[in-house]
Amino acid sequence: MNGLSDTSTSEKAFDFASEVVKQQLTLAVGIFALTLTFLKDVVADGTNTTLLELAWIGYVVSVFFGLLTLMALAGVLGSGAVGGIYNPSVRRFAGLQTVVFFTSLGLTLAFGISAA
Repeated sequence: MNGLSDTSTSEKAFDFASEVVKQQLTLAVGIFALTLTFLKDVVADGTNTTLLELAWIGYVVSVFFGLLTLMALAGVLGSGAVGGIYNPSVRRFAGLQTVVFFTSLGLTLAFGISAA
């Protein structure tokens, strides 16, 4: 046995899940802000920025899903709903956040390669 009660383990799982969501939120906002701020400094005039613009939209959508995930985590924790962090509402929003974030990251990378 690990010495942790089921309640303690469940709360720890919520803490870790929350931290993962917050890390993705931080990265999405940071990448969005950096690419927006320094776009004019690193990209030549006339460069097609469509991929980067799609990535920006994706980062904003990722932040939206991240906030919904945090709200779902709080709701599940507060209500004691069945499933804990595996509750469908948490899994749905967390999955969408992750997929949209990594898609946006891929678009940012594709833009960087095409603009180089």
